[in-house]
Amino acid sequence: MWFDESDENIEDLPSKKIYDRQLLKRMLPLLKPFKMRVLGGGLILTISSTLGLLPPLLLKRAIDVNIAGSDFKGLLLTVGLYVLLQLATFGVNYLMLVLLESLGVKIVSALKEQLFGHMLGLDISYFDQHPVGRLIARVESDTEAIRRLFTSTMFTVLGAVVSLGGMIFIMIRVSPRLFLAVSTLIPVIALLTVLFQKKVRPMFLVVRKKYAEIVAYLTEMVQGMRVIQAFSREEEVRQKMAQLNRSYIKTLLPADVMTMGFFSLVGVFEITGLAIILLVGGNMVAKGLLTIGAMVLFLGYLRQFFMPVYAFSEQVGVMQRAFAGAQRVFEIMDLQPRVVNAAAGCGWTQFNDSIKFKDVNFSYLTRAGKDEPDWVLRDINFTINKGEKIALVGATGGGKSSIINLMLRFYDPQSGCITIDGTDVRKIPVDKLRRHFGLVLQDVFLFPGTVKENLTLGSEMSREQLDRAVEILGLKRMLDKMPHGLESELAERGANLSQGERQLVSFARALAFDPQILILDEATSSVDPMSERLIQEGIKRLLEGRTAVIVAHRLSTILDADKIMVIHKGRIVESGRHQELLEMNGFYAKLYRIQFA
Repeated sequence: MWFDESDENIEDLPSKKIYDRQLLKRMLPLLKPFKMRVLGGGLILTISSTLGLLPPLLLKRAIDVNIAGSDFKGLLLTVGLYVLLQLATFGVNYLMLVLLESLGVKIVSALKEQLFGHMLGLDISYFDQHPVGRLIARVESDTEAIRRLFTSTMFTVLGAVVSLGGMIFIMIRVSPRLFLAVSTLIPVIALLTVLFQKKVRPMFLVVRKKYAEIVAYLTEMVQGMRVIQAFSREEEVRQKMAQLNRSYIKTLLPADVMTMGFFSLVGVFEITGLAIILLVGGNMVAKGLLTIGAMVLFLGYLRQFFMPVYAFSEQVGVMQRAFAGAQRVFEIMDLQPRVVNAAAGCGWTQFNDSIKFKDVNFSYLTRAGKDEPDWVLRDINFTINKGEKIALVGATGGGKSSIINLMLRFYDPQSGCITIDGTDVRKIPVDKLRRHFGLVLQDVFLFPGTVKENLTLGSEMSREQLDRAVEILGLKRMLDKMPHGLESELAERGANLSQGERQLVSFARALAFDPQILILDEATSSVDPMSERLIQEGIKRLLEGRTAVIVAHRLSTILDADKIMVIHKGRIVESGRHQELLEMNGFYAKLYRIQFA
């Protein structure tokens, strides 16, 4: 959180050593669906690299053949070829850039779909433990880093290798002696590049982590802006953002300074190479061992000779970001959900008899240093028969919502079992199980889009189903005030509706799916008395022939429940109808007296 100075997610810190080969083995299959584009890019790359080797050869010919032989027509032809060659090089490079950008976009689009699809299959506990901002950074920023690896970096490095090989071949053929003199710089440059890579790699990994922290913090603060302003915490938030920025700059600047220092050293070696060519080559020209055109060819290749070093060095940061991003992406891809989905062969199809909790014990986490978990639920045993209206009441934190989470298989208990019609819910595919439940939460979440889209959630639904839900819950009055009725656009999280109206839409969404089992988790606590009365009247009509589980603090909403269970410190301490519980004069009676004193 923003107010925690020690906030750091260790999982987001990449390991000190990244095994590039292992990561490359996992990333290369991403290219398989686009192998024709990759082959096309390789072909264009070869053509581009080859064209880049020809201009110095033409300059050599112009000096040694055309100018030395006073062949003006030949010189005109050579110059014309030189211009056409440069134009062709520009055209080929443009085609390559278009192809690479298209390839990168398609690869990352497929990766995002794969990653997001995998995240949809993870259980709720994963999202409870990871901030939204960090997850967004992984889906967007980390995959973008991988895109750059497959576009600019991969082909830049490969093109540099091809060009370097071609230049070495030509220089050896033209003058082995002069090439030998120039090549004395190669071992020093290679050693410098390796040392630079080893030094800068961990620095860029830390930079990546700091960047992810800033993205996560910004996301959280924007989502909580109303609370920040309501409590006048703008200055604290600003200071925390400044602290994160300073920490980011503190890690980024040394990496950038080292990178610029490396480029400067490479520039020094380039000047040294120029001096070697002028001294050695000039001496050879004076002795008749080398032509002036050949020396010009070496001078022309000198800049290109150092270009692969520049290219590789410039891409080191990109590669490290890509490998760090890939590591973080594959960390998610390797996660297996704790709630394991059952095979599709289960024979259960619909709710016919009862839901049973038998000896259920559940904990969200285990604290370090303790022999057993911090139990949220202990020895839970009860039965919900079809058509019954069951209420769960008790103090906040007692375990009421945890029972709902287990019923819907957002989590699995550590021991005991939950059955529906005698079938363990762990043997029923989760989509098949949840299809029979309708869930309404106190904290309503509405998506940007129309009212209709929020009711249907993209599923095929008849107009009759929608109209029925609207009529039962009295939504027509709200829709009549909106410009386009069901087709009216909602702001993010339904910000253009009142809290009560958002709750009504949430109810209508659950009812539109016509569930067999309706779960209301503090669902009417945020609506005004008039809206609550309308909802209660609608629920009474809707619940005929349906099963309902109601978590409630307002006891007035569950007085006619078939069974009321009092949950206290993770245990069922009382169970019965309203009047029976009052006569017990226990927990329930105390809650009732507090509310109706």
